[in-house]
Amino acid sequence: MGNTDRFRAASANCPIVNWMSAMGTSDAIGYRRTFEKPFWDDPEEWMDRSSIFYVGNVTTPTMLMTGEMDLRTPMVQTEEFYQALHYEGVPTVMVRRQGEWHGTSSRPSNFLRTQLYLRKWFEKWGTQRASVTTEDGEDDGQRDGADDGS
Repeated sequence: MGNTDRFRAASANCPIVNWMSAMGTSDAIGYRRTFEKPFWDDPEEWMDRSSIFYVGNVTTPTMLMTGEMDLRTPMVQTEEFYQALHYEGVPTVMVRRQGEWHGTSSRPSNFLRTQLYLRKWFEKWGTQRASVTTEDGEDDGQRDGADDGS
């Protein structure tokens, strides 16, 4: 996140946004093997891969969803990014899935609720609009504001 404005809307489900703090709060200590050095020896790579450090570039409306009992991507990761997006004035919402670990399958109602949240979020912010085609048949990048239903 924070590298492009290509998308009209986004949803980050169970995100890790700060790799340094994730190493101290997550059960996935094995992630450390994907880094050259521990962050206390050289934090640069850890910061480069952590979207929290790019939050000032985010303009895309972003929904964040995490299970309150998630040990793999703890709720604090979602809370941290939500607060930063909110501070930056980016349209954002945080969904705390009660009774959930990592995913949405602990309770069938949570799985259904997740699908409904995603649908509503993308209906509100991510409506696909038809392209305007130039005379030579190329997409000129403009949008006409109509939902073509595809």
